[in-house]
Amino acid sequence: MQELDVYQLPHFLKCISCRPENFKKKAMLNRIKTIALFFAIAIIVTSTSCLNSDKEPPRTPEMEQEELNAALQQLIDEGNDIDTTELGVYYIVQEEGTGPNPQAGDTISLEYTGFLLDGTIFDASAYHYEDAIWKFVYKEIPLIPGFDEGIAMLSVGAEIDLIIPSYLAYGVYGNGAIGPYETLFFATKLHALNPKVE
Repeated sequence: MQELDVYQLPHFLKCISCRPENFKKKAMLNRIKTIALFFAIAIIVTSTSCLNSDKEPPRTPEMEQEELNAALQQLIDEGNDIDTTELGVYYIVQEEGTGPNPQAGDTISLEYTGFLLDGTIFDASAYHYEDAIWKFVYKEIPLIPGFDEGIAMLSVGAEIDLIIPSYLAYGVYGNGAIGPYETLFFATKLHALNPKVE
């Protein structure tokens, strides 16, 4: 019987990597290469995101507490008398009002300006109403808990500054210009209160 020269074999048998015993090795090598490529990309993405030093570090409850403590101390040093509600809203009565406090269903006329602790104004009734007074039915629309509790302390003519920790405002997620763990400061004045008609 004549011995066949390797070069006379059909092409697919000449290819060593195409022989059945090499299929498993080749598949395993391809998997290892894919996994190695995935890890290399993950390391590159992670290291470049860590190198981006332009971004501010994420806010934490501890950062908020430090800022809040400093702001409260500054207000005390300026001669302000700060009280606290049951929920934990800090407030300063700038001007006493007269008459009853708002109840659910009362129509109230409120002027307000909302600040971050760095002095940035994030909202104000003057942004929305020509006369700068927001007229609404109390408790008919959802408000952040701290602002809601602050409104409940007002009477007509009262001017009260509210300092609202994030857990009574927008919390861990923030909202628009308000970042996570941001304490809010509101200057408020109640212009009118019309009791609910039974």
